[in-house]
Amino acid sequence: MKFLRLAFVPALLCALAILNAAPARAQTAQKALVFGWDGTVPAFVREMLGAGKLPNLAKLIAGGAVAEDVKSVFPSKTAAGFAALMTGAPPRVTGISGNRVPRAPQSEFTILDSLAGFADAPLGAEAIWTAAQRSGKKIIVSHIPSFAEERAEQTVRLAGYNLIAGRDGIVTKRAVQAEPSQPWQNPPTSDAAPIEIAFTVGDSHFAGLFIDDPADPQLGYDTLVIASARNGNHIKVKLKPAAPSAGGELFWSAPISVKGTNSQEAKSYFRLFDLKADGSDFFLYYTRPTRELELDTANAVARAFIGNGASILFQNGAFGRTLANGGSGYAEARYLETMLFAQHQLSETNRWAMENLPWDIFLAYTPFPDEAEHAWRGWLDDSLPSYRAELVDKIRPLLERVYRSCDEQLGVLLDKRPDNAIVAVISDHGMQGIHRRVALNQALQQNGLLVLDRQGRVDLARTTVLYPAVNNGYLLINSTQRKSGIVKPEERAELVRKVKEILLALRDGERPIVAAIIDADVDGEAKGIGGATGGDLYIELAPGYDFEPRIASGPLLSDTEPYGTHGANPESAAMRTIMVLNGPGIRAGAKLNSVQLIDFAPTLAWLLNLPKPKDASGRVLYEAFSEPR
Repeated sequence: MKFLRLAFVPALLCALAILNAAPARAQTAQKALVFGWDGTVPAFVREMLGAGKLPNLAKLIAGGAVAEDVKSVFPSKTAAGFAALMTGAPPRVTGISGNRVPRAPQSEFTILDSLAGFADAPLGAEAIWTAAQRSGKKIIVSHIPSFAEERAEQTVRLAGYNLIAGRDGIVTKRAVQAEPSQPWQNPPTSDAAPIEIAFTVGDSHFAGLFIDDPADPQLGYDTLVIASARNGNHIKVKLKPAAPSAGGELFWSAPISVKGTNSQEAKSYFRLFDLKADGSDFFLYYTRPTRELELDTANAVARAFIGNGASILFQNGAFGRTLANGGSGYAEARYLETMLFAQHQLSETNRWAMENLPWDIFLAYTPFPDEAEHAWRGWLDDSLPSYRAELVDKIRPLLERVYRSCDEQLGVLLDKRPDNAIVAVISDHGMQGIHRRVALNQALQQNGLLVLDRQGRVDLARTTVLYPAVNNGYLLINSTQRKSGIVKPEERAELVRKVKEILLALRDGERPIVAAIIDADVDGEAKGIGGATGGDLYIELAPGYDFEPRIASGPLLSDTEPYGTHGANPESAAMRTIMVLNGPGIRAGAKLNSVQLIDFAPTLAWLLNLPKPKDASGRVLYEAFSEPR
């Protein structure tokens, strides 16, 4: 008996040591609400918090833990970033090395072949929602970037970006029909002769009439009716003109049925921004056709996804002359309202889903502030030679309004927050200002490493290295392990040496253009880069420069109107972003350091007492917890 007691003591001590080494599991969170803000700039957030302009985020931070210097992945792009956030693994493991990625296996595809990183490229790592399902959790994924071959059949996925079936557009006075071939049937009543227009959205043809509504006291033309045929019995929407405003959702149409790409059934919204009283001019905008979300009992607005503002139209000048080019600000106001309306629609979808669908983990996404940061960050960057203080005073409030809309959408989610829920605000990357672009392929051509055929296409039989159209900040070597490749393994080292010599010597005046070149064969494991669908040589450009993947002849460097971009080396301060955790088990007032995107999934799994995703290599952020580890 004495022997048994003595033998038991060491075993007991060993067991106690194991228990002491294990993380404390006193947290009580049963649910999680995660909101991803795309492209969030920490310095801008700090300034707005200091001015009291982000009250919902401020409340989360005050009662929780915050990291303001979160390290992204390389390249710091949306698809790669959210793949890392949701799996806890870097691009080398997830296989998502950008918004488009090289195709694999390499033996079957050339350096010219690629897939969309969001929906077509296979995700090579397990996502947090798949790990949660193994524990019986119910998950809703609301518009967070999706990937092919996910193993989460029971997840409710609202994948609006996979439902887009056309482009947005504008209709102006050029759409007016001078002489209608025949009169309208059953036309609406008008105190003035109606003015007819005709236009198409996707594959749908619409007829419109500007009328002077007898019920409207305004003199002159004051109403646009839009019909699917030249018949008053087929009118789909009736619009009043209104100048752009923060509350502009009041002036948008309900979702209207249209035929999108390949005649797919889709929905668009219409907005009449301007109509002259004499009918001489007008400005009508419609959102891109998108197939409806499969939410049978939801209202029409919750089902009719928009996703983004009118960024391409704004950038192309279709909304009018911009402030930077002497405009009055009307173009920016129109564009801003399209972004705010997209936020409004996202909020309505999330509100409905949280109220009507069962969930333990709700993962929501907004493409903002990223879209607005792309449009305006370059003008706010005082390190660029194009910086104009008077312009900043006009543009900064616009960008602030977009950040505030993110905070307002956060408030909608918080209103539905259960008491036992963790709330997290996460982001995928930061943003930097750009004023010049560099076409690395020009330097490669000039040195005989990239060769074009007579049709101006890449000649794979003579090309050794390429900056590909996927535009992820890396070069691809045309190695023999790839289809049509010519660079033998024993030739690689000399090719890399030559590429480094050429690119590191590039100058803009006296300034080096390329700051560093990272070889994935040497540093890929440590930096989480490379792999079958990654790059071979990752390029870090000097601040203020962006890549131009052009292969056609032209200058090495070109000036550009300032804009914001991302994708650079995550070691760059400009690419850092934020992460906020709040709720049961989270220590109020905690400031987190040395945080990476890949730390999020393991940390969330720990807080919910779930197994971490199988491929996660990030760490659990124990320093954020109220209980010691």
